[in-house]
Amino acid sequence: MRNMLVIVDMVNGFVKEGALADKGIERTIPFIIEKIKKAKQNNDLIIAFRDCHDEDDVEFLSYPKHCIKGSYESQLIDELKPYENDMVIIDKNTTNGFNTPQMTKILNSKVFDHIEITGCCSDICVSDLAGSLAKHFAKNKIATQIYVDENCIDTFNAPKHNADEINKDVIDNFEKIGINVTRKGQKSKHTLTKVKKLTNGKFLNLYEATFENENGEKRYEIVSRKDIPEFIKPSLKADAVNIVPYQYVDGKVIVYLIKEFRYPINDYIYGVPSGLIDENENAEESVRRELKEEIGADVISIKHSDTSAYTTAGMADESIDFYQALVEINDKQHLEGSEDITVMPVDLEQLEVLLNSKKFGAQGKLQLRIFLEQQKIKALEQKIAELEGKER
Repeated sequence: MRNMLVIVDMVNGFVKEGALADKGIERTIPFIIEKIKKAKQNNDLIIAFRDCHDEDDVEFLSYPKHCIKGSYESQLIDELKPYENDMVIIDKNTTNGFNTPQMTKILNSKVFDHIEITGCCSDICVSDLAGSLAKHFAKNKIATQIYVDENCIDTFNAPKHNADEINKDVIDNFEKIGINVTRKGQKSKHTLTKVKKLTNGKFLNLYEATFENENGEKRYEIVSRKDIPEFIKPSLKADAVNIVPYQYVDGKVIVYLIKEFRYPINDYIYGVPSGLIDENENAEESVRRELKEEIGADVISIKHSDTSAYTTAGMADESIDFYQALVEINDKQHLEGSEDITVMPVDLEQLEVLLNSKKFGAQGKLQLRIFLEQQKIKALEQKIAELEGKER
């Protein structure tokens, strides 16, 4: 496993005695020791930061003197000393361990699946490290998950520094920036512990994800189109669009189906235009582009017919946004070399026959049936209105 456990500043100067010490932080010790024992079993990397300052350190302009280099305050608490030989000890003279040369070297030498942060103070050194790691992984598109267990972090109490309130605010903020949080008394049902990328494809990649729950470990093979798959970091953007294009011709509704060769089934299927949303596009821009490319259509109006949904959540994280578009066919198709697509204009009666007799993709078939029922309801409403008009 490529996991890391980080213990932040569990030193005497913050836990036992000194200007910034608070014995209330001792409550985290048994929980942190359990994390250490588990990390040892898994052969995970364990890092322990020790706050350590020179006598004239610039930090003392903001904080009272504490954790002077070589002093009792700068040493790990006695409860953690039996595990010192299992740890990489990093002395730091900054609130943010991310900025130490040793941490930079570790992060540059290996990509970790899972980093868990423990220790104190939750609102200073723990928050600084967690926030910097989250920004670093997001900026570099690194699929490392950060975890924080509320039982394993704490801060000091002071007249204007209520530890319980601050810890709650810190945990709430962690969740907002995408850090995985386990709250007090909460047991995680499914914890992602390991990710292995199995392929390096252009459009799709296969991952092996290991989850841990109360029944042990479970491995899943998962397909994703994303740079960072959904099971690692939830996305607010759909992968693709699915569009029902239609036009009014001589008072009749004409739907533009496509018949497309699909390589995974080595056959043609019927459906509607669809395609991936490019990185710099929004969904509606993708709708217009796909309709121009696949059926040579210009869009008159677009209706967002349904919110995004996962296509095959049992094996992939792909999600699709659904649209209906009133169009005009003004151009020829603009297909890529691998695409084999025939445009098929059909009226509503023909559409119903095809839906009952031909092979369709699931998303296209569902959207076409919804569109067909909507048109039937609209026609029925028009007839009712006509009859009511005659009665008057």
